[in-house]
Amino acid sequence: MITLLMLGDSLVEWGNWSKHLPHVAVINRGIAGEMTEELSARLMDEIEDCPTPDAVLLQSGTNNLLMGYMFFPAIFTTMMQRLRACYPKVPLILCSLMPMPAAPLHEIEQVNRELAQVAATVENCTFLNLVDPFTEQCPPMTNPGFLGDNVHLSARGYQVWAGEIARCLERLFPGTGQS
Repeated sequence: MITLLMLGDSLVEWGNWSKHLPHVAVINRGIAGEMTEELSARLMDEIEDCPTPDAVLLQSGTNNLLMGYMFFPAIFTTMMQRLRACYPKVPLILCSLMPMPAAPLHEIEQVNRELAQVAATVENCTFLNLVDPFTEQCPPMTNPGFLGDNVHLSARGYQVWAGEIARCLERLFPGTGQS
């Protein structure tokens, strides 16, 4: 079984990962309301608490974007460098922001381009683009991916995200039956 350290905000914290990723041992270190700079501040403590994950997933920036702080992708540059230094061989997964209705799509696209660039500079780092799967699999009228607050994920949203994580883990760890 793959051990996945998941770091992020409420989207991570509120996921029922044992249900959505039953073949993955998820260490859920999401904190609701947290900004990316707060995740960065606690990063070394998280690394000390989880010294041997098989993979690390980061999802952060939702709260920054909603507060109008568009420059948080730069914080990921140093976080990813620290993660790589502490976990030299562990695959890193950097999630895009999801196309939440509460934020303008052009801002989400801009931030996601910057996050993809950050991921491209880090060895053994996968950028997990969630915009296309959410756009394709979560039509707002029939299968919405977000709750009424237009930020937090619905059950369908978590299914889509978990499916993308499972496919990513299967590519990183072929034959382990993660999907």
